[in-house]
Amino acid sequence: MADVKEKDNGIDNRMEHENSLTFDEKVIKKIAGFAASEIPGILAMSGNLISGFTDMLKSSDDPTKGISVEVGKKQVAIDMKVICEYGQNISGIFQGLVSKVSSVVKEMTGLDVVEVNVHVADVLLKEDFDRKKRVEAKAVTGPEASLDGELPRVE
Repeated sequence: MADVKEKDNGIDNRMEHENSLTFDEKVIKKIAGFAASEIPGILAMSGNLISGFTDMLKSSDDPTKGISVEVGKKQVAIDMKVICEYGQNISGIFQGLVSKVSSVVKEMTGLDVVEVNVHVADVLLKEDFDRKKRVEAKAVTGPEASLDGELPRVE
């Protein structure tokens, strides 16, 4: 419906309606989180400073972990907390992250990303990160659980 006609004493009055598109903060957080997961050198997103390693690992299940946003009608600002892989160029990771997040958010929503602030919460060796992830997964699922989805062997 482009406009609505009202008849008032035989006079044709047109009321214009402005269409709008808005986004919940969670939508922008998810888009940014999925984009960040594609950047080599980022091991995980980090929660707040109080959260433990288990919460950091859960970020792969929750793409909004460690991300906060301010969403306006035409612009968005994004803050991210990440864990980077030791030995990688963090400045390069940052540039790639800003570029990827900005372009994906713009492409999907039409919103201009006015800033992307990244806080590196930790740096870990990939092997240490993977080992801690396996240990935490066992603690959550129990020692009988298998990480590759196979059923435990019954003897």
